[in-house]
Amino acid sequence: MKRLKSIVSCAAAALMVAGAFTVQAGAPVLDEAALKKTIPAPGDRDRALIESVGRRQKELDSREEELKAREERVSAIREDVNARIAELKKVQGSIETLVKKIDEINGERVKRLVKIYESMSPEEAAARIEKLDQDLAVMILASVSEKKAAKILGFVDVAKSVKLSKALQVKDN
Repeated sequence: MKRLKSIVSCAAAALMVAGAFTVQAGAPVLDEAALKKTIPAPGDRDRALIESVGRRQKELDSREEELKAREERVSAIREDVNARIAELKKVQGSIETLVKKIDEINGERVKRLVKIYESMSPEEAAARIEKLDQDLAVMILASVSEKKAAKILGFVDVAKSVKLSKALQVKDN
């Protein structure tokens, strides 16, 4: 008997659900009222969960927009830095060209000066080298022939000759 009541109750429930989904001419396939009866309304817990998911989605959307803005700023900065690097490379090239020209001019001047000192007698050259600053004197002595340098140093004051010889030794190394 219990079994029969259970079957009857299931059949009645099935008829109720079937009645909710009956199609009438021009009527929607699903009856909203019947659908609301079959699907339970969300409870407070479910509603809070849905609201929490909604808030989290808004936070994520906000973060995504912020990240996109940051990426755009970084990209603009990167382009600016690359442009500046290119400009600095051009300036560096110009500076290197100018330095080469200056070195060539100085090299020519030193060659002329060396020729002048080579054409002097060792006594005259020594008298002048004693009065020059050490760097220029070393440059001249390093550029003249070894025999000429030896003769010039022979007429230079002993203390200055020692300093120049030490500087020449450092320059050669």
